[in-house]
Amino acid sequence: MRFILFIFCILLFISNLYGQNFDINSESVSTDYLLLKSIQGLAPLDEFSVLPQPLRKFSTIKDSVIQGDAAIENLRQYIQEYYYPLLQKNDSQEIGDLNDELLWFEKHSGRYHAATYSDSLARLACDAAGMMRVGYASLARTSSNIGLARLSARSIGSLGDNFGFMLDLSNGVRLSGEPLAIAQTDPVLGRTFKFVSDEQKFFDRYIGYVQYQSSWFRASFGRQPYSLGFSPIDNLIHSRNAPLYDMLLLDVPYKSVRFTSIHGAVEGADDAGNAYLNKYIASHRIAVSPSDWLAFSISDMIVYSGRGLDFAYLNPLGFYVSTGLGTPQKSRDDNSLLSIDAAIRPWNGAMIYGALLVDDLSYSTLTDTSWLGNNNKYAWQIGASQIAFIREKPMLLSGEYVRINPFVYSHRGIVNSWTHLGAPLGYDMQPNSDRWSLQAKYWFSPRIFAQIDLDYTRHGENYLDSSGNIVEKGYDIGGKILVYPVGNVGGDALRGDGDFLFPEPYRIGNRFLRGNVSYSRRVRFLFSAEVLANIFTDIRFAYQNRNGGNAPGENYWLTFELRVGY
Repeated sequence: MRFILFIFCILLFISNLYGQNFDINSESVSTDYLLLKSIQGLAPLDEFSVLPQPLRKFSTIKDSVIQGDAAIENLRQYIQEYYYPLLQKNDSQEIGDLNDELLWFEKHSGRYHAATYSDSLARLACDAAGMMRVGYASLARTSSNIGLARLSARSIGSLGDNFGFMLDLSNGVRLSGEPLAIAQTDPVLGRTFKFVSDEQKFFDRYIGYVQYQSSWFRASFGRQPYSLGFSPIDNLIHSRNAPLYDMLLLDVPYKSVRFTSIHGAVEGADDAGNAYLNKYIASHRIAVSPSDWLAFSISDMIVYSGRGLDFAYLNPLGFYVSTGLGTPQKSRDDNSLLSIDAAIRPWNGAMIYGALLVDDLSYSTLTDTSWLGNNNKYAWQIGASQIAFIREKPMLLSGEYVRINPFVYSHRGIVNSWTHLGAPLGYDMQPNSDRWSLQAKYWFSPRIFAQIDLDYTRHGENYLDSSGNIVEKGYDIGGKILVYPVGNVGGDALRGDGDFLFPEPYRIGNRFLRGNVSYSRRVRFLFSAEVLANIFTDIRFAYQNRNGGNAPGENYWLTFELRVGY
């Protein structure tokens, strides 16, 4: 303990940087800036692959005369104004000046904050917001008008040069509409217990963390969105669209090498849907950038439950696969995964990326399509992005293909799936599926953009009975009737109990797209604008045509959101 305290005190005095991250949940310009900057050749590719990033990333930009730099630089200037007075002062703007007093409803660059404070030690920005959302949803089984309202408050600050924090609290109310219909238009609400299962009237959310940061080390503890990977659309391992959870994050970027580790507490459920306590996930990632235009990484992940924190998995330099095979219990119950991902910038303004996720692997049966090959579970992704400038404004075009084989993300011990609150922690798609996706995003200005997403998905769904449960069948084994989930073809991340459970004469191979196959075509559109400082509007539209599978039909919805504050 004394040694740890000694090291901590040394770190406290050797660096000179502010300690907070940008707000990945409420403010998208920082994410856009990092992505465009990396693809355009103004930063190493790996800078975008770990989100969120510290605010210090937005204090300077690499000197260059590459086409489009001015448009990307405008994003950075917006970010500096948005986070006043947290960022360091630069030569061109009065940002980060010290006021030594708490200022209420101060106006800076046309933007208001509820309160700001900055002196030689502390910096603080407090904001409040109100949101109103109206719309209409027409789904296969229900249609309804939508009305939501929400109040929220946020504080972001730093103490000294190294300690930072953020706290964002919100509470909302459903004014009209069916909860299940609203959940389709907003997946975050679909994973909110109070909204879909309890009162179905009120909903809340919080983000909060504390952080220590130096020039080569970052450690944060708390709840915040988090993602790993190069895709502008979604990632296989940690998706920014996954439900929020509490974690300990370590991030060590040093020259061309970056080490990132998390250990988090998530929510699980058994096969009856009952909550299961003490479920944890952990991941390590080491990334190498031999040059600014090339980056690759390797990651290992683990899911375990039913006991307290496992110090073997808390080891930041441990290898989870080997640790998980160390005892009979861990080998049987814990769920380990491996992945590699890479990106290359063939020319400034373009990126090609890919990822491979291995859930289980047996080299001897890698190409076997019989039941002997059921131990091979993997997913892969490949895509490309290109920046184009239209009237000197950037547009990013991205396309990718993703395939997730049967039973990926799931586990034979159902609780230990790679999920949280019933949703995958990685790509927002169920196993036994593949998807072609196209995305176009155009920035009219730093805070006015339009985005359209097109995708086509095939999904081998589990066979269900009339009650919506997986089809089961009893077999006479030695005079005793045993029931097996014969309808489980690996199409649900929450049900991994069917790959090796059939009796010997009836075992079936986990062939891709075996099951009740559905075909989905989806269009999504988003127009987002800060029409005036502190006044945001979002228009969202989605249409999905789904045939085959367990729930064919057409779904569409349209919402308009007005947000005042942040």
